[in-house]
Amino acid sequence: MIIRNIMKKCIKINKNLAVPAVGILIAGLALFAGRSVQPENGFTLNQYHNADAKFIGDHIITSVDEQIRILDLEGQEVRRFEGTQASWIYVMEDDGGNEPAAESQTTAADSYTVAYSNHSNETHILKLTSDAELMDDQVAVTTDTLAIDPILVQIDDGYLLTNTEIDGTINNPSPDGDNGIYTVRLYHSDDLVNWEYMTDIISRKQNLEDGDIRYLDGTLYYFFEMEDYDKGPSKICVMESADHGMTWSEPKTLLPNEADNEMASCEKTADGWRLYVSSDLACVGESYQGASVYYCDYTDEFEPVELYVKSAMPDNESVRLYEVKEEDGKLYFLFARNFLTDCDFLLRAMDSE
Repeated sequence: MIIRNIMKKCIKINKNLAVPAVGILIAGLALFAGRSVQPENGFTLNQYHNADAKFIGDHIITSVDEQIRILDLEGQEVRRFEGTQASWIYVMEDDGGNEPAAESQTTAADSYTVAYSNHSNETHILKLTSDAELMDDQVAVTTDTLAIDPILVQIDDGYLLTNTEIDGTINNPSPDGDNGIYTVRLYHSDDLVNWEYMTDIISRKQNLEDGDIRYLDGTLYYFFEMEDYDKGPSKICVMESADHGMTWSEPKTLLPNEADNEMASCEKTADGWRLYVSSDLACVGESYQGASVYYCDYTDEFEPVELYVKSAMPDNESVRLYEVKEEDGKLYFLFARNFLTDCDFLLRAMDSE
């Protein structure tokens, strides 16, 4: 196992923009509208203040003031769904998302299915066309308390939906405070309409956040962050189920709680697994404002191969990472910059690493 050396230094963002002369007119107009044009490696939406964001085909789904918006990959808004309330968003993977990255092939989907939850204690199933037009929006589950971080996955005999219910204090900010009980509940459906409660995957008096599920060769893998207190040290864990979610293994730690580790994705590779996080490892205690993007590689059995390799992603400072996607030899990163203050929204692209 190799752990890369981390420079124990916090670097603050220089927000002065250097614009090439050939693009000064275009860039100036874009900045006037609060948008920075960077055609080679993504976009910047200054002070966008979105709550979550995911890739959905060749678009991006996000929410601002809990209203769902669809953006293209240049940062232009193409859809806005009035009346929606969404703070936590999850896009169901297609079949290609369940294969190792080296073997998967990208195919256009006829439609997309999204799970989202809100502060009205609802978890919804949203269906969109391939052009991101609204087809249907139904409440799947209602809860007595706030339920966050929905996950939606297709398995052999139907669909699984999770959300994380919080009983008590939400995002306890202090190591001496009384944390709420976070419980990850699992539901099953044959048709994405009628949902039946199955079991609780895990329940802890700790923040359980940023969950994701992968289904491979009959086994479910549940990845999540377990946080001691809000913006405090957190570990990244995985649990497994070989019986379609009825029973689960004990959590296995992938990253210890030596920094605020915010998970974005953990994907199967040809050699094992790759985990992407944003972490304040280089300046512990700064949380999102001092975080950068790192990746960690593991064997098929989740034994560490290389930990905390700092990504070569452009603008890799003050990051709250939403999602990472690999396609056609490119990596695409969705993230907020200075999440607690400016909350700029960025897409950056680079060659695979």
